Amino acid sequence: TEAGASGPGMNGPEWVGAVRATLAGPWPEAGPVREAATAAAALFDPAGWGGDPLLERWRATAADRGARALEHWLDLLRFTEPLRTAGLTGARAAVLAGTLDPDGARQAFEAGLAAASVRERLHATGLDRFDRVAHERSIARFVAASAAARAHLATSIPRQVLQRRGFDPEATGGRVGGLRRQLGRQRGGMRIRELMTEYGDVITRALPCVLVSPESLARFFPATAGLFDIVVFDEASQVRVADAIGAMGRARSVVVVGDSKQLPPTSVAESGTDPEAGAGEDDVVPDEESILTECVQARVASHRLSWHYRSRDEALIAFSNAHYYDGALATFPAPAVAGTGVSLVRVDGRFHRSGPAATLRTNPAEAEAVVAEIVRRFAASPDRAPSLGVVTFNLQQRAYVEGLLRDTGDPRLVEALEDADGLFVKNLENVQGDERDVVLFSTAFSPDERGVLPLNFGPLNRSGGERRLNVAVTRARRQVVVFSSFAPEQLRTEETASVGLRHLRTYLEMAARGPDVLPVSTTRRVRRDRHREEVAARLRERGVPVRTDVGLSGFALDLVLGDDRVAVLLDGPEWSSRLTARDRDALPREVLVDVLGWPAVERVWLPDWLRDPGSVLDRLEAAALAPPPPATAATTPADITPADTAPAAGPTPGPAGWAGAGAGPGAGGSAGAVFVPWPVRELGGVDTLDALPAREAARAVAAALGEVVAAEGPVHADRLARLVAAGFGLSRVVGSRREAILRHVPAGVRRDDTEPVLWPAELDPAAWTGFRRTPEGVDRPLEHVPLREIGNAMAALTTAAAGMERDELFRAALAVFGGRRVTAGPADRLTAALALGLRTGCLTRTGDQIHPGTP
Repeated sequence: TEAGASGPGMNGPEWVGAVRATLAGPWPEAGPVREAATAAAALFDPAGWGGDPLLERWRATAADRGARALEHWLDLLRFTEPLRTAGLTGARAAVLAGTLDPDGARQAFEAGLAAASVRERLHATGLDRFDRVAHERSIARFVAASAAARAHLATSIPRQVLQRRGFDPEATGGRVGGLRRQLGRQRGGMRIRELMTEYGDVITRALPCVLVSPESLARFFPATAGLFDIVVFDEASQVRVADAIGAMGRARSVVVVGDSKQLPPTSVAESGTDPEAGAGEDDVVPDEESILTECVQARVASHRLSWHYRSRDEALIAFSNAHYYDGALATFPAPAVAGTGVSLVRVDGRFHRSGPAATLRTNPAEAEAVVAEIVRRFAASPDRAPSLGVVTFNLQQRAYVEGLLRDTGDPRLVEALEDADGLFVKNLENVQGDERDVVLFSTAFSPDERGVLPLNFGPLNRSGGERRLNVAVTRARRQVVVFSSFAPEQLRTEETASVGLRHLRTYLEMAARGPDVLPVSTTRRVRRDRHREEVAARLRERGVPVRTDVGLSGFALDLVLGDDRVAVLLDGPEWSSRLTARDRDALPREVLVDVLGWPAVERVWLPDWLRDPGSVLDRLEAAALAPPPPATAATTPADITPADTAPAAGPTPGPAGWAGAGAGPGAGGSAGAVFVPWPVRELGGVDTLDALPAREAARAVAAALGEVVAAEGPVHADRLARLVAAGFGLSRVVGSRREAILRHVPAGVRRDDTEPVLWPAELDPAAWTGFRRTPEGVDRPLEHVPLREIGNAMAALTTAAAGMERDELFRAALAVFGGRRVTAGPADRLTAALALGLRTGCLTRTGDQIHPGTP
């Protein structure tokens, strides 16, 4: 206690000495304490610390200790307090303990925040439980279901058309019968326009899709607003505004489909002028504005179709994509295959600008080279005619090439030329809309005798000539071969303002040297993708050849493995920017595998890579090393959509609205149920009727009335009274007896507000559309048939016949209810029924024609 009290006033050695003196007493427990004190005293002996670095550091930092150090410590506590309040006590403790470098604390925090955010997002979205196999199985189910739905449309849409047609195609009466008779006439029948005027609505219901030019539409179809639900203009860049207006006026809505970068309409057909005949002169035929241009200038709402999967080689569309479509087309890279792409063949030919008419404005050598190539390709394909087309710059070269082909005497060539889908030879103005696997392009022009290439290329020179070039160079699915008698650099584009000529030179340079000469599109900027580069680097470490970001458009293959063996797609920003599941996960694979023939397409999903990159690398390496699959015939781009599917076996449903049959009084059927009369049976004696209105008699009569209404309703009151009286043994009913019987109709029976007709409680007179045909031998006079029922029969008859005249309708309606001749009595009843039908909307009248309405 004494030593403890005096300790604070002593230095270290003095205090230890005092402790030792105190502990020198005789109490035995002091032994261990004395030893500790001796050891402590040694700590204060400088001789014992000789050269120890701790002592040296202690001495060196003596000046920094004290109040200043405490201030620094308090500052550190204050600066790290936000970590504690944010719950990051571990990070704060690491900073205070010095285990975390203060200079890297911010970066460490951001890295930790990023890692925590990734974990939270993975968990919140379920990606931490991502199963690649299950996910790809879901994609496969989606693709299969989409294909099945599209295939189903091939049968369901025609079925719906038949069901909505409404009329009976076998009807012999009405307007259907009249149309059938007109179509069956050998001579003296109506002209097409007369048929469309008289029977246009019937024809368009039978054939709801009409394929017609705007001129023919105006010529053959009546000028009726809303005649068509929708009018679609295809190749609208070639439809003149004047021709389009008439078609648009006949439509409720219009869709204009076209490419403003392709051929506009011209007046060539009207003037009979050959635009190439005077190339270089001032009498060229000007282009006209199209309905597509009008819509663009009017800022009509538009939607751009950006997927392009016709070309088997991106080079086929790369030129047009770069120069005309701002790089907006998404094209698909194809594996390197011989016989695809764009190539240039130099010919030592001469363009005849003067001379005999047979060769005037032609290049015979170039034409012969083209024909020789066609003959070679036909010889190499003996089993089927190759898909070929020839495009020339002028009419004379086109005619010369075709003449050489016919002069070969090869029947296969001649047959191919005659086939609408076979070999074609066309000039720039006429090739729009045609496609072939291979297109041979003949420029025809050549340097003159001085070795100078005249800058006179016919339609390419004038304004809009570049659109003709765009059409010409995009006709091929697999390959374009350009035959030219001049080098690209001989086109002195600096001497002309023609956009068409400048683009022609660029195209020829691309054909000669490849697509690398094209300008890089803004949509094709190479983007840094660390995930992609990491996967590629890891694969290269395994010895797998890898190319990254392969493609010429906004759609690119992230990785290509081996010798174009495997295309690898990642789920990066480009993938996520596609708006539909089909665009993200279905269409690319379908095109790459089914159309372009990639041996394998693999997907790398980021969650799968983060969890187990080794397994992903194993899978990709195995795919790259796998033997190639057996070669299969390539499909056409049209095969992306499901193949035509034959309708399922079974009966074809007839048109609704005329063939349906109501099942009975309680059914809401539209037509044709057979009337079944209530079977009269003995219900009692006449004395029961005589006893009315006594309670028991009234109860028996009410039950009989309800039974007949349930069986025959809707039933006319006269017939109802007569049937009930017959059940009680009375064969004839007079007025007073009728009233006495009908006075006891059950409360639940409905009464018609237009005539004395009784209805079952479950039937609404205003909503019922059925009728019952009266079979032969059944006593049911027309005056006992409700007017609503007769009107419903008239509606069904006019539906089946697509409209009928009044007298024809009366005869047909009377026949439905067992009548034969329209005498005065039935005529009055039919007239009343027609008037009621017109009043309720069940029927409508147009001129002398009666049509079904909407009740």
